[in-house]
Amino acid sequence: MKVLFLICSILGLALAGPTAAQQTIDGKGALAEFDRGMAALETDSFSVARTAFDHACQYDVGAACFNLGLLNLKGRGAPADKQQAATLFRKGCLGRDGKYASADACYNYGIMLEQGMLGDPDLAAARTFYGKGCDLDQPSACLNAGNMALTGQGGEVDDPDAFARYQRACDLEQATACYNAAYMIGKKRATAPEDRPFAYFKERACELGAEKAC
Repeated sequence: MKVLFLICSILGLALAGPTAAQQTIDGKGALAEFDRGMAALETDSFSVARTAFDHACQYDVGAACFNLGLLNLKGRGAPADKQQAATLFRKGCLGRDGKYASADACYNYGIMLEQGMLGDPDLAAARTFYGKGCDLDQPSACLNAGNMALTGQGGEVDDPDAFARYQRACDLEQATACYNAAYMIGKKRATAPEDRPFAYFKERACELGAEKAC
């Protein structure tokens, strides 16, 4: 059994909505602007969406920053601008004092850092932002954070952290993470929880579509 490294890519243009926590920050029309941006996306009115998401992002609606970042990255409604997209993903990930953050923004920013889309790859920063995304329950961010901890990319090898990230991603139905958790147990790099032995992770990986686990 060999560890699997899924090739993860930038999330596509999606209708990402604000979390329940973000819904408490209105008062300046931020959420109404976010809704206006979402409606504009549905009709491909990208310039309108940009304006609306920009307003909501200024008031720390992380999902608005994420969507505006995607519009900048894809060049929808204006020329593509990777640097501006990265700035928006970072802002969306960090939120306001750690609140109202977008997990998807953390993941996309991590991808840009890891793949060197902003210059030289910054693996340490990528690992940090994948970790932030994982803490917000973004499954691919958990997988990537686990992979980096397992292999020592962007920092020291950290088997306990890798296994914890894989477990979390597996709970979020990320098949490769379930497989990699089983791999760590099989290689005695992690101790299986009493209620989740090696067989649990292997079977769960198969159920979720990791063919090598079947």
